[in-house]
Amino acid sequence: MSILIAALAMSLSAAAESDVLAQLRTRAEAGDAKAQFELADSLDEGKHGVVDDPQALKWFEKAANAGNADAQARAAYMYDQGEGTAEDNVKAAQFYLKAANSGEVVSQYNLALMYDTGQGVKQDKVRAREWYTKAANQDYAIAQYNLALMYDNGDGVAEDNTKAREWYGKAASNDNALAQYNLAIMYDNGEGVTEDNEQAIKLYTMAAKQKHGDAMFNMAVMYKTGDGVAKDMSNAYRWYALAAKLEVGDAADSRDKAGLALTDAQKAAADAQVVQFASTYLKK
Repeated sequence: MSILIAALAMSLSAAAESDVLAQLRTRAEAGDAKAQFELADSLDEGKHGVVDDPQALKWFEKAANAGNADAQARAAYMYDQGEGTAEDNVKAAQFYLKAANSGEVVSQYNLALMYDTGQGVKQDKVRAREWYTKAANQDYAIAQYNLALMYDNGDGVAEDNTKAREWYGKAASNDNALAQYNLAIMYDNGEGVTEDNEQAIKLYTMAAKQKHGDAMFNMAVMYKTGDGVAKDMSNAYRWYALAAKLEVGDAADSRDKAGLALTDAQKAAADAQVVQFASTYLKK
């Protein structure tokens, strides 16, 4: 009896889902842009039991052409990734541009990336910088990081360590590990900023907590050599050991050499710290 009841419930649920889709389709076909987007979203995500990417793209495009920025972004992404259609970077760029002009931040970033790499559009570093800046000003961390890279490397813009530091700082505050690492290097080496090893260690640690192996390795070197910090072979060993877990360069060999400078008790304590850090941050 329970099996029959369950089967009946499933059948009624499927009928209800089908009815929702039918109602959305009727409204969409009548030109309701909101319904067109909702129908496309449902077909893309399978929210009502049916997944149909080509149909999803069709309705995203209709809603996009009616001015729906979210639909423009979704249509762009589907063309970008070849979902429900052949990959078409040119059409992706066209829809990203429409959404970007409406202020949709992910589309602003994706369009910047296309101009940066010449994918789907003619490469144009000036436009790349403009769109990265728009997305960065909406606090989009990866755009902030890429913009910082352009200023850091003089890529399509005049090299400007001050602006690089500014945008790395914003991205770092938004938990972008790459920005935290690059900004740490600037403080470590005094590039574009006053050398500040304490700030470098702080930023390297933030990046290390996001599995950035090179940040771990750089800290190990600082503690091993006493570069701007008190020489500490236990800390050097600990960070080399963590970097080795991420298979960074010769971290494993450096760990073993650092371990020779420790007593058995010091090594045991450092190993315990490695286990604790790894279980907290490296298993995520």
